[in-house]
Amino acid sequence: MYTGTIITDLMAAVIRAEQLAEARRIADDRELKEIFAMEIPIGEGDQILMGAA
Repeated sequence: MYTGTIITDLMAAVIRAEQLAEARRIADDRELKEIFAMEIPIGEGDQILMGAA
């Protein structure tokens, strides 16, 4: 039997989906910041290959 809560249930599902998407976005941003913060040392011997395709 229909209880009249379908709109409430759908809105709750949307809110949960938005919260999950926001949490994933924050985790992705954090991961990207960590990647960009990495320093990759370039040794003197690596200059030979610079610009080579």
